[in-house]
Amino acid sequence: MTRQDLPLMRRWIAARVRFTLRTPRATFFTFVFPLMFLVIFNALNGDARVAAMGEAGGKVPFAQFYTPSIGIFGLTLACYTSVIFGLATARDIGLLKRIQGTPLPMPIYLGSWLTGAVLTGLASVVLMFVVAVPVFGVDIYPRMLPAAIVTLVLGAATLAALGLAVASLVRTADQAMPVAQLTFLPLSFISGIWYPLDGAPGWITTIAHIFPLYHLVNAFDACFVPQTTGGGWSWGDLGVLALWLAAATWVAVRRFHAEPAGGEPGRLRARLSASRAGAPA
Repeated sequence: MTRQDLPLMRRWIAARVRFTLRTPRATFFTFVFPLMFLVIFNALNGDARVAAMGEAGGKVPFAQFYTPSIGIFGLTLACYTSVIFGLATARDIGLLKRIQGTPLPMPIYLGSWLTGAVLTGLASVVLMFVVAVPVFGVDIYPRMLPAAIVTLVLGAATLAALGLAVASLVRTADQAMPVAQLTFLPLSFISGIWYPLDGAPGWITTIAHIFPLYHLVNAFDACFVPQTTGGGWSWGDLGVLALWLAAATWVAVRRFHAEPAGGEPGRLRARLSASRAGAPA
C-alpha cells in the first residue's frame, strides 16, 4: 500500500463504520447487548465487593470489576465474532471475488473492514464507561489511562486478526457463526469477563492462561484497580497478546482466500439466488 492509497483507505474505513452503525443487528450486539448486561449485573450486585483482576490483588466494588470486563465482551463481539461471520458471508455470496475484479486493492478492503470493526469495538467500550461512571460510580485513574488505551488497542487488533484468521479457515458462512460462538462464549466464562477467577480450579485457570482473552481482560481490568502499581502496565499479558496477534496474522496471510468453498457459490449464496428466482415479477 502506497501513500496514494491512504485517502482511499480513510474513505473505506468511514464507509465501513457507517455501514456497521446502520445495521440493526450489529448495533444491537455491539452496543445494546453489553450495555444491557452492564445495567442488569451491576443492579443485582451493587453492594458486592469482588476480587480484583491483575497482580495487585485485593477487592474492588463489583461495578469497578465488571465495567471493564463487559467492555471487553462488547469489544470481542465487534472485533472477533462479527468479523468472522461478516467475512465468511462476503466470501460465500461472492462479494470478495467481485472485489478482486475491481481496482480496489484487497488489502485496503480488508484493512478497512478490520479497522472499522476495531473502531466500533472501541466505541462500545467507551459507551460502557460513559454509562457506568455516573450511574454506578466507577472510577477512572488518569495515571493508568495510557496503559489502558494501549492494552485496549492491542487487544482489539489481536481479536480482529484472530477473526480474520478464523474466517479464512471456515469453509462456509453456515459454519461461521457456530465456530465464532464456540470459540468465544466458553472462553468468556473462564477468562474473568463474568466473574473473577479466584477460587477456580487450577485446570481451568491453566486453560484460560493459554488464550488471549484472559490476558486482555486481566491487563485491561488491572488499569481500573486503585492498588495497581507501575502505571497499570501488564507486560506479560501484553506480550501474550502480541504473540497471538503475530500468529493470527501469519495464519490469515497464508490461508485467506476470496473464492467460495470449492470455487463455487456457498449454500448461503445458493439460497439467496433461489429466493430471488422464486420471487414474483
